[in-house]
Amino acid sequence: MNDAQRSRLTATRATLDAIDERLLAVLAERARVVETLWAWKRSEGLPLTDPQREAEHVEMLVARAKTLGLEEQATRAVLATIIGKSLVRVA
Repeated sequence: MNDAQRSRLTATRATLDAIDERLLAVLAERARVVETLWAWKRSEGLPLTDPQREAEHVEMLVARAKTLGLEEQATRAVLATIIGKSLVRVA
């Protein structure tokens, strides 16, 4: 690898690292909002989950992801992990 290639690789990796940091911050924010929502739902005696709303929301997000050039199955897998981990915390 020459110096120009190394420089470009380093810069690109730094960009990816910054994006990953932003993703983590957004995931942490989402977790905090979910915790707040569940606390409120518990205090109101409401069900913590709404499977129909979750399914509709996933479909909307998958459609949006397609417009951004993201692959459907990969998007579904990521969303399933994010939502699934939230639901595990319900129990």
